[in-house]
Amino acid sequence: MTSPPSPMVMTRHLSAALQKVAAQYSLRFPTLLTSAPSSGKMLLLSHLALQLHPKMAAQTVAIYLADTSIDARSLLGSHVSSQTEPGKFEWKEGVLLRAMREGRWIVLKDIDRASVEVLGVLLPLIDSMGTGKYIGSRAYIDVPNRGRVHAHSSFAIFATRSVASAAAATFLGAHKFVEIVVSSPSLEDLAAIVDAKFPRLSGPPAVVLVRLWESIRALGPAAGTRPIGLRELDKWCSRVSSLLPTHWTSPAVQGNLAQLFAHPSLREDMFLEARDVFFGTSTATASAQARNNEIARIVADELELGPQRASWLLDTHTPQLDAERNSQGQTAALRIGRTRLPARLPPSVSGQLSSPFAMHRPALTVLSRVAAAVALTEPVLLTGETGTGKTTLISHIATQLGRRLVALNLSNQSEAADLIGGFKPVDARLPAGDLQEAFSSLFDRTFSRRKNEKFEEALSKAVREGKWKRAVTLWNEAVKLAKDRLATRLEE
Repeated sequence: MTSPPSPMVMTRHLSAALQKVAAQYSLRFPTLLTSAPSSGKMLLLSHLALQLHPKMAAQTVAIYLADTSIDARSLLGSHVSSQTEPGKFEWKEGVLLRAMREGRWIVLKDIDRASVEVLGVLLPLIDSMGTGKYIGSRAYIDVPNRGRVHAHSSFAIFATRSVASAAAATFLGAHKFVEIVVSSPSLEDLAAIVDAKFPRLSGPPAVVLVRLWESIRALGPAAGTRPIGLRELDKWCSRVSSLLPTHWTSPAVQGNLAQLFAHPSLREDMFLEARDVFFGTSTATASAQARNNEIARIVADELELGPQRASWLLDTHTPQLDAERNSQGQTAALRIGRTRLPARLPPSVSGQLSSPFAMHRPALTVLSRVAAAVALTEPVLLTGETGTGKTTLISHIATQLGRRLVALNLSNQSEAADLIGGFKPVDARLPAGDLQEAFSSLFDRTFSRRKNEKFEEALSKAVREGKWKRAVTLWNEAVKLAKDRLATRLEE
């Protein structure tokens, strides 16, 4: 049987860790994966699950224990109001019990940041999977007032923690896990990963990009900034790859970025992409600003952009905004700086804004950076004081591209149902009224209103008074008569 494709690029370190994880899964021992941030722990587990359970769409279920809203009820379950029988409560299983019954893998992310309450709930389950179990036994957990729940034979528990150094785990129940340390990928491994994920950058470009990323990462984080990890490397390689022209081929000679990418405008765009990925966030501390300036200098030196050119790109350069129009004069695409975004305008929608928007340099700069992230489907966080135009800017670009903008005002009272939906009480008279209106229209075109006046009065009264059984009976009678009439006409 052919193995399904996986996004993981197998390196020497990941291969060794994969063998250890597979051995522990074969024994169904609870396993703790420890590594530096962004070292591929979840990717490794997803890869193993995909190979062992290719028919299961989502074999792994991740639970983020750093979330303070996670409690015993969300793991085990609770009684909730019945959706079918008002006034009654029914038991709804939590994510942990559901995964146990279905044989999925539970991944406890950031277990070292979990609360003692949650760890206390998980501890009996971990005990049932420990080294003292007999061969063939299945994991189980005792749920108060619900009895003992046994897990499916393929059920497994994994936990992860991200630490800068391999310090001993001290959370409650840590000694009951079999710990596997996942080594961080070496520079050679990273170059191989870039080669596999971005074929246009394979060879010397991948080596130089990884080397430059390592020199930036070695500076370390400053106050008010986040550390630079593998996600930033992946994001920058993705952006650089998208900048390359269609006819570009990777050179076979070694050199710096300026020698590999000779075109000046391409190197300027690469510098701007590095700004967005590595040092483009606003800073409020002197140490953070000094760190960003040092990163800008390192990238500019690698691209052989002089200090004046780099300063011009950061402080003076104004991105261009051009609209590509079709034969009907409608906006077909927007080119904002180095990015082109296609529009989705129906024939009846005009590309003009309903309100004016000032295209000054700060607005164009932010628009260009947002457009670059949108083109690569990257999430964007806009930070600023109230009334500085964050929503207006997004609304402007959405209107120009013919995209629907949905604004959600989140607060401490926001719930998951506000985002993904949920059940809510509905007055039956509302859908019944729509159904009665459609029924009346069809009935009038099929039967005589004068001869069926009493029937219509009885049906309207049943709908008006909420006698739904009576209304449904009358609807069914009318449908049966209509079918008989149609059958008679077909026979004639």
